[in-house]
Amino acid sequence: MAEQTNFLTGARKAALFLMIMGEDFTAQVFKHLSDREIKLLGENMTQVKKVDPRTVSSVMDEFTKAMGGEDSIGISGKDFLQKAVPKAFDSKKADDILGDLLSKSEEKTFEKLSAMNPNVLANLLMTEHPQTIALILVNMKHQTAAEILQLLPENIQGEVIIRIADLEEVPNEIVNEIHAVVDEMIADMGDETVATSGGVGMAAEILNFLDHKTENAIFEKIESVREDLADEIRQKMFVFSDLVNLDDRSIRTLLKEISNDELILALKTASEELTDKVFNNVSKRAAEMMKEDMEVMGPVKLKDVEQAQINIVKAARRLEEEGKIVLRGKGGEDILV
Repeated sequence: MAEQTNFLTGARKAALFLMIMGEDFTAQVFKHLSDREIKLLGENMTQVKKVDPRTVSSVMDEFTKAMGGEDSIGISGKDFLQKAVPKAFDSKKADDILGDLLSKSEEKTFEKLSAMNPNVLANLLMTEHPQTIALILVNMKHQTAAEILQLLPENIQGEVIIRIADLEEVPNEIVNEIHAVVDEMIADMGDETVATSGGVGMAAEILNFLDHKTENAIFEKIESVREDLADEIRQKMFVFSDLVNLDDRSIRTLLKEISNDELILALKTASEELTDKVFNNVSKRAAEMMKEDMEVMGPVKLKDVEQAQINIVKAARRLEEEGKIVLRGKGGEDILV
């Protein structure tokens, strides 16, 4: 959508003025500004897609005549910055400024994508190549990526996970293509980046948020073509049974975040070792009450037990991210946060 005259801030007007004046002029101006001022202008430039001639007229009358009645300025704020900033500073400082500005812009794009309905996103993505889907999912929150993956056709779920696991550094030209795909998706939905690397760890993180049925189907696909990769991903995953490896302090911290009803349900299929671990980290009275509740509990659906276990694992991973507990995965590796 083109820039409109209404509601333009001073910083946005200044950014438009510099873009109209050109890269060399802007480079000279940047030399006299502080890093904070440059970043403020740059953030506004990265948001510019098209500029309505009436806006140009309000910013600089002279430029309106030079436009000859065109509908928009044929410049992109991102492209403009990438040409202007290197002319003002040495390569290291230019890279630092551009890296900060462009990464923030790209993060906001994927934040918008993550906030959208997973069903809608899955419908849009299922027509894309598995490699494109993989590159988009690794830029999203793990839980959101898992929800989308679960909604994709089963025949491509495993392929996407394999490609996520194989991702390392992504060439700039590929990154630019992914950004274009994301921008087009957002535009198509009427709403209104250097891609992060993938790898086996990222694949495991996403699979951690899937239900067991989807997880097993994906692993079956991966094992049929890459058995060694399936084993490697499993080693990186953290599942409910791995809670037995938590130290007592971490267990007690986790239990504070979980309701008794959900905990009792989750322990329905837990190992004796894990159950004892839980009982040893609550009061004697609480342990006795939980045992009584488990004894009188009637038959429950397996999917309900698995969902309770997934919810507890999510709580554990959230506490890990907050630095409140330490998780040990299947591979025995301590993950320090």
